[in-house]
Amino acid sequence: MGPFDSETAAAGETVEILGLDKIRKISDNTDLETSITGLDMIRCDDEGVNITGLDSIRSIFTNDFPKLSSFAIELLELASKAKELDCELRQYGSEQHRYEFAPVAALSDVRDFEARHRIRLPSGYVEFLTQVGNGGAGPDLGMLSLEQIELRNFYAHSNRSVPYSMARCEKDFYTFPFSGAKPVMVDSSLTEAKWDSACAALSEISPSERPADYEERRRELYNGVIQIVDTDGSFCPVLICAGDMAGDVMEFSHDLDMPKYIGKCFEDWIIGYFEDVIRRFARK
Repeated sequence: MGPFDSETAAAGETVEILGLDKIRKISDNTDLETSITGLDMIRCDDEGVNITGLDSIRSIFTNDFPKLSSFAIELLELASKAKELDCELRQYGSEQHRYEFAPVAALSDVRDFEARHRIRLPSGYVEFLTQVGNGGAGPDLGMLSLEQIELRNFYAHSNRSVPYSMARCEKDFYTFPFSGAKPVMVDSSLTEAKWDSACAALSEISPSERPADYEERRRELYNGVIQIVDTDGSFCPVLICAGDMAGDVMEFSHDLDMPKYIGKCFEDWIIGYFEDVIRRFARK
């Protein structure tokens, strides 16, 4: 039997349903066994889902798929529009992410991530991870997933210290694990003089003779921020997760130049990226 037909389906038959719009057409028949495909629509990691009866379908909507926020809806629509306009993938980095988001993360996975690294992710970023995608389309080469963030940010993974050799290079050493006992460098009180003083203290330590001290002091510079974007540029967007600027985005230099404050929260920053792409290619 083909896609669901409410007039011809009989109780007990197995039918194929394509997309959530078809699910809504099911009559109140709890004996109807359905096989649902279109996993992009229902956001499932499995290859297939078997659902028996309308009550089970209602459970999916009620328990597993929370209503999308206005931010998530806007971002998904903008990404779709950007993909339509930049169909030849001329925007830098688009050949890698192709304006597609990775499958969303479960909220429980986000909370586990926070517990492992003793950090609290801003609410807007949590909405992105759980309602839009756990990485994928975004500035530069795209947004990192939580798993990639763990490997890119410093060297603590799953409460264990990962050997230095597992980091791609020194520039990947950022903030994990977050230390609530240490002061947050990036907040509204940050000045160029304060940043230069901290970098000068770092330069006095030899990374070859005292690697542990050097790594600890360097980590203090990035305490409370995480790298969220895959980039090969000299400046890397980071998300501030602690202090009075938590939720905002800054650009950090791999060469320890003074961080650049973008002046936007995460939501405005990533929406602005897609708006810029749309403006650029709408003029073509």
